[in-house]
Amino acid sequence: MCQVFEDLAEKWAKERVTEEKKESARRMIVRGKQTLEEIAEDIGLPLEEVRELAGLQLV
Repeated sequence: MCQVFEDLAEKWAKERVTEEKKESARRMIVRGKQTLEEIAEDIGLPLEEVRELAGLQLV
């Protein structure tokens, strides 16, 4: 049972890190000082995900 909680905690931690990366990418997109490719590389997100975030900023 303890392993289940550890696995769940690890999953939540990974999700939180991903959300923090996305938020950082959104801020960088809004600033417009880097290309989407540079943002993806710097943040550590797939380029396609950064492109998707950029598309959401335009709406």
